[in-house]
Amino acid sequence: MHLACHRVYNNDMKSALYLLLLVGFLLVDFLFFHDLFKPGEVTSLAQYLTGLLSLPVIAYSAQQLMASQPVRSKASRKHV
Repeated sequence: MHLACHRVYNNDMKSALYLLLLVGFLLVDFLFFHDLFKPGEVTSLAQYLTGLLSLPVIAYSAQQLMASQPVRSKASRKHV
């Protein structure tokens, strides 16, 4: 029983981490693209790389977040 609780806790922590990464990078990307379209704004290479490299992080976090929430049947809920 203790091992099952530990597994649920780990899944909840992983889900929270992936959700935090997803929201954080979406916020960074929003701020980046907001500045990108501002007239007269100079965008550095570091800003372009941050925007580009955040896309795989967002995709991976979303994939892991969806995979960490399995749909459980009524029979499997009784055993936990």
